[in-house]
Amino acid sequence: MKKAHIFIILFITFLSNAQNPIIDLSESRLGKPDGYYKKDIHNLLNPFEGTYLYTNGNTLFKVILVKKVQQYNGRYYEDLIIGEYQYIVNGIERVNTINEINTVYNNQRVHNIDGNIIVDNNFRMWKCPTCPVNEKRLSGSIRDASTDRYANFTMRRTNENGQEVLKIYIYGVSRAENENDPNFSLPLLNELTLIKQ
Repeated sequence: MKKAHIFIILFITFLSNAQNPIIDLSESRLGKPDGYYKKDIHNLLNPFEGTYLYTNGNTLFKVILVKKVQQYNGRYYEDLIIGEYQYIVNGIERVNTINEINTVYNNQRVHNIDGNIIVDNNFRMWKCPTCPVNEKRLSGSIRDASTDRYANFTMRRTNENGQEVLKIYIYGVSRAENENDPNFSLPLLNELTLIKQ
């Protein structure tokens, strides 16, 4: 009887995993049925969590990043980084969404920063020939909350002079004829170095 109970439990576990397969973040989702779980099996998202700050004169860019696990996006479950930010130029606050970092949405991708695409040194949008061979970077999107326009947002975690830093690159603004459109208020096409707080 005990063996029958063990068999039933194993069989139910097998059926659950067969219906909702788990794949690694770096795997392609092509051909996967709805309901799968795109999991951060190797904890590649963990190093990106934290609060980071860029300052240059009267300019400040503060980013808070948090890892969320097993979030449902309407088709499948996924682990991802979400974030919010504050941007001040010449002492004038252009955007501040920091207070939204703890907001829980049905789909966490509603946050102003989100992503879970792991990229390597040859990522065509931001090549990194000086990066270590096995270094993984993170790509996602950032929303300009003042204009409701999106851009690509790629991040690199590293150390400089013994300090943990986040290097970011914002590019590819959506719904724009020109990437230098002044209506997008966040810094474009510049690599910024933010210091971990």
